[in-house]
Amino acid sequence: MEFKGNRWRVGAALGAALLLAACENPWREYLPDFDQVLSAGWLEDAEPVPVVPLYCYDTIGTPDCYDAPLEGAANRLRGFEGPPPPSNDDR
Repeated sequence: MEFKGNRWRVGAALGAALLLAACENPWREYLPDFDQVLSAGWLEDAEPVPVVPLYCYDTIGTPDCYDAPLEGAANRLRGFEGPPPPSNDDR
């Protein structure tokens, strides 16, 4: 008896999923296309934001971050934002 109840639930869930999948967005024809969005200027900044250099290095605890690369700590560099730090090959 319990098996038939589960079968009914599975059938109802599949039927609801098929019914919802058949729905279409009624406002689809009013959506702007990609060129219209770009030409509206929403994605443009008035001035480009400069990248603030940040260099983070592994420590025993949490990483430490600095605004300039540390000399001799290239092996502990976890990540950076901005110009790449000089490597050992550059010296």
